[in-house]
Amino acid sequence: MNKLSIPILFVLTILVTTSCSYFLSSYEGPLIASHGYVEGVSPSNSQNYRERTYPTVQANWPGPGGDKVWLSRNLGANDEPTSSVDDRSGNAGWYFQFNRKQAFYHNGNVPVPHWRLSSIVENSAWDLANDPCHILLGEPWRIPTVEEIRAFHEASRNRGGMGEGNRTDAFNSTLKLHAAGELASFDGKLRGRGENGRLWTSDQFTPSNGEAFGFAVDGSGTFGSNKAFGRPVRCIMD
Repeated sequence: MNKLSIPILFVLTILVTTSCSYFLSSYEGPLIASHGYVEGVSPSNSQNYRERTYPTVQANWPGPGGDKVWLSRNLGANDEPTSSVDDRSGNAGWYFQFNRKQAFYHNGNVPVPHWRLSSIVENSAWDLANDPCHILLGEPWRIPTVEEIRAFHEASRNRGGMGEGNRTDAFNSTLKLHAAGELASFDGKLRGRGENGRLWTSDQFTPSNGEAFGFAVDGSGTFGSNKAFGRPVRCIMD
């Protein structure tokens, strides 16, 4: 069944807790999500990590997640990327190990906070209690499933998906994904920023591997990968 691209009316709603907040605009337009510092999630209590505000986008493709609201940038990012190979640290957002709520920021030299785990082996998908989207943005938000990411990946370009394309198609999509890279499992070293894009989904592949999504100049797809890698997340709202 075809879906019509129509504006959604969001009624003004405000939810504030000690850890997070989000609000809906009172006009026909995009939802705006925001959060402040949260201990154990934000990279540090420095002013650089205390406040974040995110525009959102309305999906319009078939399949799981294709009718939901998504953040228009990676969790923790200061701004949207300006190109598929944008390598600025502030636009990359924060990096997370699988099923861990602690965010890491990487300035190109060292991660903040100090890298902690080099191995994660546990028979678990990403638990909601450890989901940084849920913790920072509020109850409706979460990390997308691998099926939701696959639906986006397979959706045609004219519906806002990637058409199973490469990093250029990722950037030209509704989600405007870019090559934010990843943090190596052993020591948190930055890899591939400005070259490759990597995102976690909330699903497990094996006890030592999570389901990830990657894209580069020559293609894209989902794959199982070491849970100890640090990767960005893109949040979805139920």
